[in-house]
Amino acid sequence: MEELHCFEGGSVVKCLESRNKFEAIRELIKKVPLLSHQPNHEQIEAAAINRERIYTTGLGRGIAIAHGKTEGLKDLVIVLGISRQGINFNALDGKPVHLLFLIVNPPQKNTQYLIALSTLAHILRDEAFRTFLIGEINPRIVEQRISQAFQSCIKKRYN
Repeated sequence: MEELHCFEGGSVVKCLESRNKFEAIRELIKKVPLLSHQPNHEQIEAAAINRERIYTTGLGRGIAIAHGKTEGLKDLVIVLGISRQGINFNALDGKPVHLLFLIVNPPQKNTQYLIALSTLAHILRDEAFRTFLIGEINPRIVEQRISQAFQSCIKKRYN
């Protein structure tokens, strides 16, 4: 299996301000450093928002995993926006979202996308881990912790 490199430098935005899910997705794409070098912001935004219009990606427990396929990307990218006040995401449990993940991938990386989605869902089951992600003020520490959890889970589940 091709190795997934996720949550490296510039993948986390603390303090998202938007309260609406579509505005929060747009804000995350604009603010997250990892996507700032991507020339196709509009395509990424359109893919994530169009997918969100089909059915909510608000999974419950304060988590949403927005996603979309986008031509022009070389590899799968995962970013995280954290909202202390919460975002109205029409989540399955009716509660606000505090952890907004965005996965964008080129269409030919669908297997990697499914592995990333499954891995995120698995590591985010841990309430203490979710609480840590929301409460930690240093984005770099958040990246390190989530990267470690992500890679550890992949090794256990897929190797």
